[in-house]
Amino acid sequence: MAERKRRKQTRKDAQKRTLAGVAILLVCSLAVIFAVRIMILRTIGSYDQDIIIDGVSIGETDVSGMTAEEAKSAVESAAQAYAGVELVLSLDDGRQGTVTLGDLGLSVKDLDSIVQEATDYGKKGNSVENYKILKSSEAGTSSKVFQIEYQVTEKSAEDGLNACLGSQLKKPVNARLTQAEGKTQLIEDEPGEVLDLKKTVVSINELIGGDWDKKGGTVKAEVSYEDAQIVSEDLSGITDVLGSYSTYYGDGDEGRTMNVESGAQHVGGTLVQPGEEVSVNALMEPYTEENGYAMAASFENGEVVDSMGGGICQVSTTLYNALLLSEVEITERYAHSMLVSYVEPSMDAAIADDVKDLKFRNNKEDPIYIESVLSDGNVGFNIYGKETRPENRSIEFESETIETTESDEIRYVATDDYIGAMYTSSSAQEGLTAQLWKIVYEDGEEVSRDTVNYSQYNGSAETISVGTASDNEEDTERMNTAIETQDEDQILAAIEEITEGSSEE
Repeated sequence: MAERKRRKQTRKDAQKRTLAGVAILLVCSLAVIFAVRIMILRTIGSYDQDIIIDGVSIGETDVSGMTAEEAKSAVESAAQAYAGVELVLSLDDGRQGTVTLGDLGLSVKDLDSIVQEATDYGKKGNSVENYKILKSSEAGTSSKVFQIEYQVTEKSAEDGLNACLGSQLKKPVNARLTQAEGKTQLIEDEPGEVLDLKKTVVSINELIGGDWDKKGGTVKAEVSYEDAQIVSEDLSGITDVLGSYSTYYGDGDEGRTMNVESGAQHVGGTLVQPGEEVSVNALMEPYTEENGYAMAASFENGEVVDSMGGGICQVSTTLYNALLLSEVEITERYAHSMLVSYVEPSMDAAIADDVKDLKFRNNKEDPIYIESVLSDGNVGFNIYGKETRPENRSIEFESETIETTESDEIRYVATDDYIGAMYTSSSAQEGLTAQLWKIVYEDGEEVSRDTVNYSQYNGSAETISVGTASDNEEDTERMNTAIETQDEDQILAAIEEITEGSSEE
């Protein structure tokens, strides 16, 4: 019995020793694992988290040792090597255009995320795998390539695509009204082509994405269709001519002719809805060469000077009279500072940038349409709408001069004529106050007479041109000084002294 107890105790002691050994082994194993873990983490932590390790490339660009920002810049710079690659964009009917990838805004797809992956490589994720990667990098045996894909976006490619094919696309043509053989004729609208940016960009990216061979190619460009701004239905039912007026601008001054014709074309084709107010200045501007204008004479502060768009006031004046005859509401109108030759006093309407404008509101129940007509040096406007005025009623407008003021002022201006030349280049013009009457007739009898506007025009001085040209710069300067005084006696004295001195020599 005692022996049995002894053997049992012995087994218990052995078990305890075994368990203790296992525990010690486990503790040692954990200590080793912990130590290895510490070593791995220290190794990973010793690397700059913002610097890409050696042996890493993004596409064909080695980005070893770079920051994320440097790597992104390097990859973008490398992509520019393909900016000159040309693509042929082809439409279904054979129309083609050529554009470079640079013009389309070639870029690397998802570059920011790829660069971040490259920066984190060997430092984020499984620590054991990262340790192996880092040790391989230290040994120079690591080689990791992050693949890239090239692309263009709708935003980056829009300008380049439009420049490539825009001129070949059919523009929409508005419906319009015109007069033919004494009748109103409706000219049908024509839809226009618009580049389908989304579909075309998809086709381009199918070519340059994935395993692109870095060469050019042909891409099918897609187009859609858009309606004109004014379609035939918009003009149906408003084919009556409510009022017409024309003035003669001639064909003498090339710049002024260009401005009148360009201004009229900008105004013509305007459709105005009921209640809508229109600025004529806004229809014609900007007054630039690109918009069809040139330098020509115009009024400025009571003087005639050259300005861009000089002559557009004849356009607004002609339209003003057509609108009056149509009995369209005029909401803003200004007279010129001086009289104009192409209409009677008070029948003009000046335009001066943002200072003077002609504005009108469609006070009809139906739309009105404006047609401009240019023919044999005449500019005219037809106002179309739905005629609701009684057939026995008619109107006319009459200019009445209220007061005139003679001008005795003389202005001396320097010219390139030789010293001694002195002549009148323009006569004095009287100042004038006038009013415009609207007279209404029924069955040929006057039934009302109302004032439309009062207009005041400044007189202008007689202009005398004085020559200043000379081979002697001092004589020219002397003449210019005398002219600045605007004193006739001093001017004549300077001419006499200079010309007599020349004769004595």
